[in-house]
Amino acid sequence: MPVASGGVLLAGHRPAVAVRRLAFFERVRAEGPVLRLRMGRTPTYLINDHAMVREILGDGGDTFARGRFFSKVRPLVGNGLGSSDGAFHMRQRRMVQTAFSHDRPGYDVDALLGGIKAQVDTWKPGGVVDMAREMDVLANALINTALFSSDKVSGDADTIRDTIADFIAGVGIRSVVPSDLVDKLPTPANRRFVRARDRLEEALTSIISRYMNDPSQHTDILSSMVNARDADGKPMSPGELRDEVLSMLIAGGDSTGHALGWAFHEIAKHPTAAQRLRDEFAEVLEGRDPTMADLNRLGYTRQVVNETLRLRSPGWMDMRRTTRPVTVGGFSFPAEAELLASLTALHRDPTAYPAPTTFDPDRWAPGHPNPPRREQFMPFGAGTRLCAGESMANLTMTFALATVLPRFDLRPVPGQPVREVCKGIMGANALPMTVHPRSEAKV
Repeated sequence: MPVASGGVLLAGHRPAVAVRRLAFFERVRAEGPVLRLRMGRTPTYLINDHAMVREILGDGGDTFARGRFFSKVRPLVGNGLGSSDGAFHMRQRRMVQTAFSHDRPGYDVDALLGGIKAQVDTWKPGGVVDMAREMDVLANALINTALFSSDKVSGDADTIRDTIADFIAGVGIRSVVPSDLVDKLPTPANRRFVRARDRLEEALTSIISRYMNDPSQHTDILSSMVNARDADGKPMSPGELRDEVLSMLIAGGDSTGHALGWAFHEIAKHPTAAQRLRDEFAEVLEGRDPTMADLNRLGYTRQVVNETLRLRSPGWMDMRRTTRPVTVGGFSFPAEAELLASLTALHRDPTAYPAPTTFDPDRWAPGHPNPPRREQFMPFGAGTRLCAGESMANLTMTFALATVLPRFDLRPVPGQPVREVCKGIMGANALPMTVHPRSEAKV
């Protein structure tokens, strides 16, 4: 297998992966379907082939387990769906999945819509909002609402909202720099992380204890998980519940928030797309709030969501470790090899997506002469690793667009450069926009 370009003497490709990050994956994407990376003693390979990546990332963990970066952060985030493997992962997935049913979700959909409207109502006409931060705050609030509806946990839920951003930031740094050195540096960021970690752990322990001691059914995800049983009739333990809740807080808040911020950024840069969305909302919703029943009728909205997730996919890097010698796509890998892949780089592959850096929702339109191949579109993962909260993420993005765009024009602040920031997932440095109410906005 060829060696990727960009390595340096002694350090190999570690500086490129740690510093250049997504830019490195995009640059070497065309050098071959599989490239060797010099990352120390462990055999390490970058996978640039869509089919191979789908097979590797979709495996339940029997052949391709979580990589070494996950072993670094697992003590922090636990062994939830985002980090577990094998039979245990499948057990947990079956118990969690019922809360995310398309037809009968285990969370209060109206409460999510209310949360979106409440945050939008705080915007001042003519004011500037940083949509990167605003959508992160919104997404974190919404996953809290979906997880915990009981009024008995309001104080602990507030603690989670106040601490989760600092916790996720610390985990993100540790996933990119898998060295214990970062933990020992007496930096302000480290101190914030430690405080957030401790307060978050205390709040989660308190909430889970209350739910397990309260037989009442709440319309929320945690209640669904507390009452779930595996094939042997056993419930999740408090520790397992903690890990799943934390996994959802990270994925549901960080990933969805980043994607929503990018959606409003792209829409603001493309007025035609914004107007087509408003026209669709006016035709389908006729001035009312969206419901789940409307999702299948909002076809252009789905195209915008898909294109945002393609162009700005949060998954700038993922990793797996081979548990045995294996051959994939004609390439042989030894046991204990680390396999890296970048879904973001693959979603910008010109061989799969013509004009890949162009925001073009019409590439997803029915009847398009060269539609994207669904097997090459993996913003939520693949196979048994497909994100359990995919339906909730799509619903949240659709409801947010349908709430904001009929009421406001969002215009980027001139002279403010926008950069992609790759930590645990890919977000933006800042997305400052001016809020302009529309005359036809709902009262």
